[in-house]
Amino acid sequence: MFQKGIKSARILPLADVGIRAWPEQNFLFGILSGSEDGRKWIYNHFIQMRGSHYIGYQWDAKDASMTFYPYAIHYLSPNMFDLCPFVEKNMIPKSLILGMFRSFHEFVIHAIDGGYYISTFLDQFFREDMRGHYGFHHPTFIYGYDGGERIVYIADNFERGKYGTKKITYDQLDRAFRLVPDDMWKYGVYLYRVTSAQYSFVPGYVKEQLMDYIAPGNGICYLNRTVCPESFHDGSDYLNEVFFGVQCYDLLDHCFQAVIRQDDTYPSKDWRSVVQLCDHKYLMRRRYQKVKFFYCKMK
Repeated sequence: MFQKGIKSARILPLADVGIRAWPEQNFLFGILSGSEDGRKWIYNHFIQMRGSHYIGYQWDAKDASMTFYPYAIHYLSPNMFDLCPFVEKNMIPKSLILGMFRSFHEFVIHAIDGGYYISTFLDQFFREDMRGHYGFHHPTFIYGYDGGERIVYIADNFERGKYGTKKITYDQLDRAFRLVPDDMWKYGVYLYRVTSAQYSFVPGYVKEQLMDYIAPGNGICYLNRTVCPESFHDGSDYLNEVFFGVQCYDLLDHCFQAVIRQDDTYPSKDWRSVVQLCDHKYLMRRRYQKVKFFYCKMK
């Protein structure tokens, strides 16, 4: 899987793509934006949005959020990484990596030398806002290293929930990896390598998605129903409501009204859904400009 020999430093390409809400989407866009066909694939998708309001009564877990659909969320499968023709995706159990390498940073070096981006859950003690405290785990993307400085380059929503990049030391990386417990699916390591593929922008497909965004629910999407069979569930174990397209504005209105009422059923300090709406409009404008460019070339 990996190339032989270790280089002193390597940083894989990761573009700034102008969106900010969710790190998985930002990262996927960032690794695809280096090729014209990759950009065509982005513009051919990410029109529909999915919102959800979830309350898990057993653990008092509450969430209200919006994202592009199909999702790029790290732990849902299949997701956009699986569906993307430009990405080769592999998963390796954490136990296998620790059995083959003396430290996690050694595995990271070998993976990056092989052209693989990496994502895995890390303890976030290294963030400024965590102030050295342990216990908060989050999927983080790794895209480079520098052996001379003994650092790795990572991307995620870091301080104050903003997407960005950061450099941490080998020692911090190894500790952050080992501090994550070993008892659930999500503690594996995902590898992503960009592959070449030809892709055409299809205006008709974009039109169909726009119609589905304006009038969601006229068809059925089995990808969503695989993850969430019922669009509305209110039982003894959990409450879950699913919203699509323009319905997401109803969810946002519910959130605002709940915050005004001081109802903690909805999070009052997580504004990523508002940022997601900005991301959606940003991408729609870029798509419109791209469509005009394609038609001008055809003429």
